Amino acid sequence: MIQTHTLDCGLTVLLEPVDSVASCSIHWLVPSGTAHENPHRTGVSTVLSELLLRGAGSRDSRQLSEDMDRIGLERNCGVSESHAWLVGSVLGQHLEMSLELLSDVIRRPNLPQESISACQSLSMQAIESLEDDAQQEVMLHVRRRHNPEPFNRTGYGHVDVIESVTEEELREAWSTGFVPQGSILGLAGKFDADLVIQTLEKHLKGWSGSREAPIRTDERQGGRGHVERESSQVHIGMAWQAPAADDSNTALERLATRILGGSTSGRLFTEVRQRRSLCYSVNAGYRARKAEGVISLYAGTTPERAAETLAVCEQEIDRLHEGVEPEELARAKVGMRGSTVFGGERMPARAASLVGDFYAIGRARTIDDRLSEIEKVDCETLNVYLSSISPRPRTIVSVGAEPLGDGFEPESPLCHGPVVSH
Repeated sequence: MIQTHTLDCGLTVLLEPVDSVASCSIHWLVPSGTAHENPHRTGVSTVLSELLLRGAGSRDSRQLSEDMDRIGLERNCGVSESHAWLVGSVLGQHLEMSLELLSDVIRRPNLPQESISACQSLSMQAIESLEDDAQQEVMLHVRRRHNPEPFNRTGYGHVDVIESVTEEELREAWSTGFVPQGSILGLAGKFDADLVIQTLEKHLKGWSGSREAPIRTDERQGGRGHVERESSQVHIGMAWQAPAADDSNTALERLATRILGGSTSGRLFTEVRQRRSLCYSVNAGYRARKAEGVISLYAGTTPERAAETLAVCEQEIDRLHEGVEPEELARAKVGMRGSTVFGGERMPARAASLVGDFYAIGRARTIDDRLSEIEKVDCETLNVYLSSISPRPRTIVSVGAEPLGDGFEPESPLCHGPVVSH
């Protein structure tokens, strides 16, 4: 059973006790994502996320790290479009101490000036590593073209901002974004719910502040882009619109996308990779977000097969909307049931689902809720849905030596300069 609490400070807390495990996972969101940033200073939150765990409260960086290691607290932090996030997993017996430490990180980070240069260096290394992960790179380009401003920014930031960020900017970003109103904390695993609430109220007493949500615009670039790079491979990324998280058709879209390319029995894998041997990797996934959903597709291939790979992928996308067979839906349901249950048995994934659901649809769903949504879908309803929508327009980006045809515009560097609408 999921419990929802609002603390005195305004923080929303979601609790899902699971007695069959010994661990507990924590997922904390604060309204300090890249969409909140000044478009000309995108990257401040990137450096801030690197700086967060370098001391908090009365503990310097080394003491904080040692105290977290002493109780076996696995932790990480980062930034997404909407939020900065802090996550941790620990044995249930050490949860009270973990909440004290993480509360200090959120409320009282030291943000030491002498550590800023090291955090800038790490942020730059992450940008430089993108060329070694072409799949990640091409999908970031797709996101930048496809998503509306200001939700088309990456968590990598811009080079010039990272290199010039000041201590004052970092402290301002923390003070304006790390506030309780709009923050969401989810816990899943072994814990006493009453003790969790008491502990949080104690350590968050006096915390205050709120922040307006970023305004989603109608401005998006879309179209087709190409990143020129000498390579023996070509990477193709694609995106098109889908139902938002609170839409009644999300379960239908999840199953349809799984049939298209969510597994090795999906149509993309079968037709593009197995039957025609056009690519070495192909997949598609659906992300249901708060205001809109998106389906993303990736294919990795060779230059001589790239144009045909793109053509066949688009052909399979269109063919899906002509309808699916009952056996395809049955396989997709089995696969989705499995992934839902497996995800629910992993406490980090469960805690992330709690806060993700609450942010997107205003409530957290149990595993049984998710399974019920899958079971309710029948083939006739799914085919009626597919025939009623169009998977267009599609945003497409390629990375390789040559564009895949006419209409592909040169892509500007991913982490240089402000995001500009066209």
